[in-house]
Amino acid sequence: MKNPARKAVRLARSIPRLLRTLKMVYRHGGYSTVQVADIHCGEILKGKRILITGGSRGIGFSIAGKCVQEGAHTVITGRNRDALDRARGEIDSPLLKTVVWDVSRISEMEKGLAQAEKALGGQIDILVNNAGIANGVSFPDVTEAVWDDMYATNSKGLFFLTQALCAQWMAQENDQIRKVINLSSQGGFVGAIQPYRMTKWDVAGLTQGLGVHLAPHGIIVNGIAPGIIATDMQPRFLEQQDNAYCALNPLKRIGLPNEIASLAIFLMSDAANFIVGQTIVCDGGYSLK
Repeated sequence: MKNPARKAVRLARSIPRLLRTLKMVYRHGGYSTVQVADIHCGEILKGKRILITGGSRGIGFSIAGKCVQEGAHTVITGRNRDALDRARGEIDSPLLKTVVWDVSRISEMEKGLAQAEKALGGQIDILVNNAGIANGVSFPDVTEAVWDDMYATNSKGLFFLTQALCAQWMAQENDQIRKVINLSSQGGFVGAIQPYRMTKWDVAGLTQGLGVHLAPHGIIVNGIAPGIIATDMQPRFLEQQDNAYCALNPLKRIGLPNEIASLAIFLMSDAANFIVGQTIVCDGGYSLK
């Protein structure tokens, strides 16, 4: 009698979880979990000095955490001091520094770079262009203000920061490899009628162009195009909590920030020094549909 009793108890205990799962399937159209290995390379970036724009949350925050794990001196930027302080507290490492900096303000570019280098204790070795804003406004409802605001950060700021830093690097020709990693989007690989997606087309094109132009100077430029990732830029999917289901891509799930971060670590490392001008799409197959 004991064995049937135990089975009955286990069944009873599983009913609430089953009901929660059924509720999520009903609300969101399906249910999916994510199985991802957290890669630790063993200080593969030790001694590197890395600047990550927009690193107080989301993908940038996850990249910063992994950079610190891999031994890199890392500085993250953002517009909000409180958000930066929270990020620094969560990562909790002396290798991480923060700089309040709005990269859309072109006139402050040199000042921002100087502050970042001071915080890092030396010259920057790797730039991760992650800062970006999103807005779902689309044709035919786009205003000039929406357009200008989107391009100021996602395209213009990225371009002029990269130009300013790479000009310094090119003026100091040496045998050291420097790197630029640009965060584009799956939206940069499909048809675009939104300013957001159009800025990401810009980033993907710039990555190719700079890859060819800067490789002879020992500067390797590559990019990552994330798909739908569990960040606050995707509030609809964050509401699903532990349900990763997403009907919009063939894999039927959303991605996690640390999946993008693991890819970024690889591209930043010397293991990827023969990859030039490529933007690697990480979107669960969305852009292949």
